[in-house]
Amino acid sequence: ARAALGLAATGPLVAVLPGSRGGEVSRLGPPFAATLAWIAAQRPEIAYVAPMANAAARTVFEQALRDHAPGVPVTLVDGHAQDAMAASDAVLVASGTATLETALVKRPMVVAYRVAPLTAWLVRDLKLVKTEFFSQPNLLAGRQLVPEYFQEQVRPDVLGPALLEQLDRPDRAEL
Repeated sequence: ARAALGLAATGPLVAVLPGSRGGEVSRLGPPFAATLAWIAAQRPEIAYVAPMANAAARTVFEQALRDHAPGVPVTLVDGHAQDAMAASDAVLVASGTATLETALVKRPMVVAYRVAPLTAWLVRDLKLVKTEFFSQPNLLAGRQLVPEYFQEQVRPDVLGPALLEQLDRPDRAEL
């Protein structure tokens, strides 16, 4: 998968999937980019690949990288999400079907989701959603298999350590 994407054959690699819809990428792109900058400061040897679902998502995420992760080398590819996941050692991913794809290629992941503030208030304060989890792997398992973060938890100081933990976890094969 790394060869198909033109990536280095060795070294730690993180795939970054900030979503496919414009609103989703605009809400997750900046904290995802800032997370890459946070990780790069801790572990500069880590490389990044970000498969973009479409041109609009690419434009929004490129701006987020310029604003929040200047100088962090991220390989952007058009499409090829499954190849990027398969090539990676861990994945930072927006909640959605990509989490199931990540699970199918057997990669540890950190899942994040942000919605509009009013939607978050409705979901949380009015308890309109009654599930304990929101990521599909956790929902299907009925327990937390992968770390998931919602709304104000989607910050570099939270996502960065979680992603490094997934990257270094000793039970990767069991997971």
